[in-house]
Amino acid sequence: MSAWKDFVADIAGLLARTETHTHGGARIDVEQAFAHWVGWALGTRTACGSVYFAGNGASASMACHFSADLAKNARVRTQVFTDPSLMTAVGNDVCYDAVFSEPLSWFGREGDLLVTISSSGNSPNVVKALETARQKGIRSVALSAMRPENASRTLADLSIYVPAGTYGLAETCHAAVLHHWMDLVEAECR
Repeated sequence: MSAWKDFVADIAGLLARTETHTHGGARIDVEQAFAHWVGWALGTRTACGSVYFAGNGASASMACHFSADLAKNARVRTQVFTDPSLMTAVGNDVCYDAVFSEPLSWFGREGDLLVTISSSGNSPNVVKALETARQKGIRSVALSAMRPENASRTLADLSIYVPAGTYGLAETCHAAVLHHWMDLVEAECR
């Protein structure tokens, strides 16, 4: 087990090596990526649209957290598809791979924004949500880690990839990325 300072240094190093790409794989400067993401969120608010969040496990917790923060601190309409009744109904009646994409297909509209959080970037339900977003003209931002060749990176309008090799490091870095984005959104709302 490494010492605390080594863990902190690992996180700092991973965040410094964060890669950001647009759809199609074109690399984009990380500051420019955050500016796009902030602009999309605020543009969605101006258009009275919604920002949707999707993730599994710890990423579902982050989805809930930042959905609440964005609604409370920036007055953006948000939705996260983690209601147990909704998830189990869609999982049982359709399939678990559709627990995010099915409600997104009902409620999402062109000009909305989808934010996905997936350590692997390959969770079938997250990938399907990104595919649905693309079909409906919903912008998407995908946070991923683990392996650079993951499906979320190729599907999202904006990909934020942290080269973390463990779930703990990926989740810690994703939380930092989301907090930074939320701070930038809040600063624009003051």
